[in-house]
Amino acid sequence: MTSKAIQTIKNEFSSFSTQERLFILFAMLCGFFISSEYSIVRPVSNAVFISSYGSSAFPYAWLCAVPLNLLIVALYNKYLPRLGCFKMLVFTAAIITSSNLLCAVLLKQLSWLPFIFYVWKEVYIMLMFQQLWSVIHSTISFSKAKYLYGLFFAVGALGSVFGSILPGFFAVKWGSESLLVATLPIYLFLSCSYYFALKQTKEGSAMRLDGEKQKSSLSAFTHGLKMIGSSRLLTFILLIVVLMQLSSTLIEFQFNSILEKTVLLKDLRTEYTGRIFGIVHVMTISLQLFGSFILIHYLGMRRSHLALPLLLCLNAIAFQIFPIFGVISFAFISIKSCDFSLFGVIKEMLYIPLKPDEKFRAKAVIDVFAYRSSKAIGSGLILGLQALLGTAFSPVLRWASIALFALWIGIVLILYREEAPVKN
Repeated sequence: MTSKAIQTIKNEFSSFSTQERLFILFAMLCGFFISSEYSIVRPVSNAVFISSYGSSAFPYAWLCAVPLNLLIVALYNKYLPRLGCFKMLVFTAAIITSSNLLCAVLLKQLSWLPFIFYVWKEVYIMLMFQQLWSVIHSTISFSKAKYLYGLFFAVGALGSVFGSILPGFFAVKWGSESLLVATLPIYLFLSCSYYFALKQTKEGSAMRLDGEKQKSSLSAFTHGLKMIGSSRLLTFILLIVVLMQLSSTLIEFQFNSILEKTVLLKDLRTEYTGRIFGIVHVMTISLQLFGSFILIHYLGMRRSHLALPLLLCLNAIAFQIFPIFGVISFAFISIKSCDFSLFGVIKEMLYIPLKPDEKFRAKAVIDVFAYRSSKAIGSGLILGLQALLGTAFSPVLRWASIALFALWIGIVLILYREEAPVKN
């Protein structure tokens, strides 16, 4: 990063009002707490799931997430205009906290609960981020986003690093399930931070969506789908989100399959996964603080959208050539760190010019329903290859990852060549 670029950022920050600075502070704290909680819950749910059902059951869990995704997004889009942003977040945070506390006690007793808990975890985290980022998009202008979005993501990644300390170093000593109790204090701090962030907006803590109210959950969901279908930009966002999550699903499945065969004890898996995500989050912070700014500042949006799938495609090719635990761990770290940083920044910036209703309800369909439901498509591909090829499906699955990245690159080239959907 050049001295001129650093000076430009300093000048930009000096122009912010006190209210803008306070909003940025509390929004960053919200991202910190959401990411921190997820970094505790994710390795616990993964390790408990593998111990109960084996890694081969992951595709079935991802398939089961689809109806839950649909229900959650439909209810969110229906009740958000009625409850307002703050009441909606407090309500969802209370449900999540209660369910996690119950799981801390009952996961060992109920054989079916690890499956439900894993699916629920896959859905609720996206809803929490959705509620934060919709408010950020409605408050931060495009000119400020290119400086701030990387910082928002970086503080979230810092929260992930702190959160991963618990499963990474205390899972064996305390037991994986007991770590879920941490959701309670973290979400209390989150609710307070969200309240004070809303206080700094024009609408204040009573901020709500002024879009059309829907009588039923189904009509609320279809309302979001219609907005996506009528917008070229939203369609573009939907496509890149689906391709990113499809690719991530295939690599995650391969990582978990090799992890199950290599690390045999549940709590050791929790620790290994926690440490892997600790590395992911350190890389994420670096990419968010420096990589995202450099990418957008020097390459622009168009080239950034091309560079990311090209980089990940090279990783997939490396794993095809060297299909071993170390390489798949590196590929897993790479795609997760890019998903949480570079992809997140350039994807979120696409929402800025949209209307408020699109930023809240259409975004919920993409970033909650499509984001997680893409795993169901990946699950169908995995199960289909297993049925057709049996134990010989792994090399084909690696080729499928490469093909998805190539398709992603092709779609970006076609869309930008016909009509640039975003600013270069």
